[in-house]
Amino acid sequence: MTDIKEIKLVDVKNNSNIISNLNNIYKVWGYEEVSPSFINTLETIKGRGVIEENEVIGIVSNNSLCLRPEMTTSIVKLSSTRLINKKRPIRLFTNGIVFNKKLNNKNSFKLQEKLQSGIELIGYDTKYPEIEVINMLFDAIDNINLKDDCNLSLLVSTTKIMDLILNKYKNNKIEEIKKSLVNFDQDKLSKLEIDEDDKYILKDLLFTRGEPISILKKLKGTYGTSRILDDLNFLFKILSKISNKYGVKLQLDPTFQPHLNLYEGIVFQLIGDNGKNKNVIAKGGRYDELVRYLSPNEKILNGIGFTISIDNLRNFIKEEKSDKKKILLMFKDSHLFEKGMNEQKEQQKRGNIAVLHLNPCDDLTKANKIMNENNCTEILWVK
Repeated sequence: MTDIKEIKLVDVKNNSNIISNLNNIYKVWGYEEVSPSFINTLETIKGRGVIEENEVIGIVSNNSLCLRPEMTTSIVKLSSTRLINKKRPIRLFTNGIVFNKKLNNKNSFKLQEKLQSGIELIGYDTKYPEIEVINMLFDAIDNINLKDDCNLSLLVSTTKIMDLILNKYKNNKIEEIKKSLVNFDQDKLSKLEIDEDDKYILKDLLFTRGEPISILKKLKGTYGTSRILDDLNFLFKILSKISNKYGVKLQLDPTFQPHLNLYEGIVFQLIGDNGKNKNVIAKGGRYDELVRYLSPNEKILNGIGFTISIDNLRNFIKEEKSDKKKILLMFKDSHLFEKGMNEQKEQQKRGNIAVLHLNPCDDLTKANKIMNENNCTEILWVK
């Protein structure tokens, strides 16, 4: 079964406008466009554990290849091959389709195509690259013509907080605890054979989400002073100022972990909620381990980026009204056809949209019908 739908013309137009606007922002931030391959080696995806094999769409003629389930792996691999001699840090952006499949209730797979746009920052020599990437994400979204009631929020976590939480359980149910926290499974936590005080703390973590500095203060009260929490406190003080500038609500959720086994360090999701639609508009994070796996010869083994879901973002944009005229050119006699082509070119030079009807027409009612069918604003008769 497939979930591949024909896209409406208006959505194609909106997709094109969104990507054009995003590309302009990426470029002024100093990012360069790349076009990674649609095809990955299955071994690369499996070897790093980026995504489960049963979610990947393999190529029938070659079981060792698959369609890309996400962009980052392809770009990191590109940076370690064709771009190996490019000066670091590398700032790249790309747009394109990703492919995946999900298991349906009826034990069959649903295939999906998703249009994405995003950036990658690889090989930076700074402690807090998150500042540039998240600032850039806010700037990119701010330059899209969004509706007024989007209620944007950035849900942030870090795999380091999860490491801090799980540290004392290294030899006792660590995977079960992590899975219960990530899946918000209170019942499973209750049944775990661990200390009751620990159960209370872990259950409380499920409902620990909010303003980052407050959440970090609470975590410090539970787990004590930590370099991890001190570094995050510094980072979130800066990010809070940026999010306030763009009107984005910043939330820290210690138990949030991404679906893809791609990230280590900061992970985030930008969510829009206008009452009718609540969607993840963008997601991203750090993937130092992926760089280390695919490009072990890098001098600075780190990377961070984000991807924007164009399909989800489209739900939150205003309908754009063009101020351009769309003129239907018509002629009554066939000998005026060439003159009609010349007039069409002249109108286009003036910045108007011009459609030339290719057959003669001397019926005003029919002409008006043709004008409406072509969504034109007026008729210009060629004489």
